[in-house]
Amino acid sequence: MWIAQKNGWHSSHTDLSKYFIERVKQKVDFEEIISNRHRTSNGYTLIEEICEVSQLALKRIKSIHRLLSLLNESKSQNIKASIINDFILNKYHSDIVFYYKNINHNKIKENAKELTDLYNKSRINSKRLESEYLNNIISEIKLIDFQSTNFERYAKKIDLIIDSLIPYLIFKGYSTTSISDISFRFIDKANGNKSAFRIVSKFKSQLSNYTFLIKTKENSIEIQTISDYLNKKSVDFKIVKYTDIKTNYLFPHSKTDIFIKIKRSTIDPHNYLRNLYEICLKRYVISRDRMDLTPLNDFFERVFWKFSDATNHNFQKSNFNIDPLNVNKRKSSLLETLQSLSKSFDYEFNDKTDIPNIDDISDSLYYYNLALGSKSIENSLSLLWTSLETLLPYRMQDNDIMNVQHFVSKSLSIGTIGREITSFALRYSNCNWVNGKCFDPIGIHTNYTNYTSDGLKVYLYWLCTIFNASNDPFNLMKENSNLLCNDFCNLNDKYTGKNNVKVQYWIDKINASEELIKFQLDRIYLHRNQIVHSGKFINEYSNLWNHLEWYIGKLLSYCVFKYIKCENKEEFSKVEIFYELEAYCDNLKNQLKVNANKKINEIEHLYDEILKHSWQFI
Repeated sequence: MWIAQKNGWHSSHTDLSKYFIERVKQKVDFEEIISNRHRTSNGYTLIEEICEVSQLALKRIKSIHRLLSLLNESKSQNIKASIINDFILNKYHSDIVFYYKNINHNKIKENAKELTDLYNKSRINSKRLESEYLNNIISEIKLIDFQSTNFERYAKKIDLIIDSLIPYLIFKGYSTTSISDISFRFIDKANGNKSAFRIVSKFKSQLSNYTFLIKTKENSIEIQTISDYLNKKSVDFKIVKYTDIKTNYLFPHSKTDIFIKIKRSTIDPHNYLRNLYEICLKRYVISRDRMDLTPLNDFFERVFWKFSDATNHNFQKSNFNIDPLNVNKRKSSLLETLQSLSKSFDYEFNDKTDIPNIDDISDSLYYYNLALGSKSIENSLSLLWTSLETLLPYRMQDNDIMNVQHFVSKSLSIGTIGREITSFALRYSNCNWVNGKCFDPIGIHTNYTNYTSDGLKVYLYWLCTIFNASNDPFNLMKENSNLLCNDFCNLNDKYTGKNNVKVQYWIDKINASEELIKFQLDRIYLHRNQIVHSGKFINEYSNLWNHLEWYIGKLLSYCVFKYIKCENKEEFSKVEIFYELEAYCDNLKNQLKVNANKKINEIEHLYDEILKHSWQFI
């Protein structure tokens, strides 16, 4: 979790310019709780998906089911990222919103002409938005007075802008690494109040000239495969020695090291290097049957880039720590969850601990661990899906995808409340540590986060407090983190019932989470089927892979956690613990419904039950 140091900002920054950068960084930070990360889609990308899937449906009628699901997602009132809720589309292109809002599903399903019309109209909408969508976002940024003291009002506007911006940039070919790095560069630059506009202006899909270096050895995998590819594409490159490289950046190197030096125009250097890795992997595997791909293990530790035209810009290492293509840096939600909970729930588990052998989930664990180690992202995604299907404890629906959707969405959506509270607790604790225990006067113990109900209730009770002028922490929060301050204001308002917010807010969050998970699984299932049935290589995989890994990692962590805490291991049953979990979900939803018209700070009797399953909160 990235936390800004309060003394690291240039003095020209304002509360709102700081908030903009903090929120962008949070959205592309894969150390964040999943609820805080950027969405896979927004109104713009959903239209692009409709173009693709409607074309598939015209060729293969079975794809109509995925198209109808996509149209339902586009028209969902519960999902902020739907077409009808998209901030930019509603303000600047209301006719497009009206069109999708009024599509008749039955006509699309039964009439080929209606399906063709949908495809053609969506292509037209796509062309219309291709450049206008980003221009509209820039227009909205220009309307924000970053000098304003009306922090809460403009912070809400910034959230809407960023929720539109990030999925658009990723769809256009920018990496989360670039979005994060570019935002970070503006923290200590002058004219901080203009940083939001300057950051977004960097992403206009304009080509820049880059020089890339891949450190390798003679007769290595990369030499032949990448050289053949670059020659075929008529790309300017040559093989050089370290002494031929003009840079002040000191590379760890040996006498046997050589470098592939590439000059190339692209919009994003990290994406270009990522693509080179995939090309190298595929061409190497295609060339002959090989069992050993270990030479590629450290590929992302050996790649560097710089701007070709900048004389004062040295080579820098490309940071692929947040990209699942980098096998060595892939995170295991299963292991991270078990380690995080161990201290709170009094059991031994660290990064050296083996997962116990549990017969009921052994197949699922097998495919999960294979997926984490697979060099191919397509193979990894497919293995993760197999792991998820083999974990199904029982079947409640008619087909595989509906069973997976029911199982995952029912199990994990209930944790959205706890994720909201835990996210605040972790940011509060980390910010306190980074900024010299700045929040100690508030009196909340932050040496470590206690994930038991009692530990998390400390933050929940505090967020439910009605503050007055003498004890309001607003200014202290804002002084150290504008992002944390905004989260505090939002949660404190909701939990204390300001503007007539009731428990219904939590019910709506659970319903929206359940719907989002179902739609995301449907999106992943389409890509998985295209990989399995047609060998299609997927383009935008990072967010899909991370979500799927999180789903299966969390559900497996629940199983392993229950097994560890089970006194009689012989009695452990996957079916029974998921019956128990689904019963808990149904009961809690019912209890919230009974109390829907109360304020959140009036239902203390439910707090322990709400915070019971903290394995889903982190």
